[in-house]
Amino acid sequence: MIEALRLAGFPGVEAEGEVIHARLWSSSVEFTAVAEVEGWRLSLQWPLRASEAQIDGWNTAHPEAPMEIYKGETRVSVLVSEGDPEALQRWSAIAELAVATCIQWRRAQRAPGEGM
Repeated sequence: MIEALRLAGFPGVEAEGEVIHARLWSSSVEFTAVAEVEGWRLSLQWPLRASEAQIDGWNTAHPEAPMEIYKGETRVSVLVSEGDPEALQRWSAIAELAVATCIQWRRAQRAPGEGM
């Protein structure tokens, strides 16, 4: 899976025990890949606690990439077959959308004058 992630263009691919870490792009957030019985679970966490309504809306719009609260943060994940380049490209797009969505939600939570 490490080589497949590199070939798909993800930078910073490293294994730490059973967990593979990679980035969406060089200065972006990190995501993980963990082997499961059915394939590889790719997950991205964002330091935001999405509301139930936000999670429900996301999950309705993106059932292939369920969102949940995991260890107090919002997490999106997909299950892919090892080395499937099309699945990795879909992951890249959905993960970028998840980041943009979480940023938008966080900005909406801020009080006036709180800053960027």
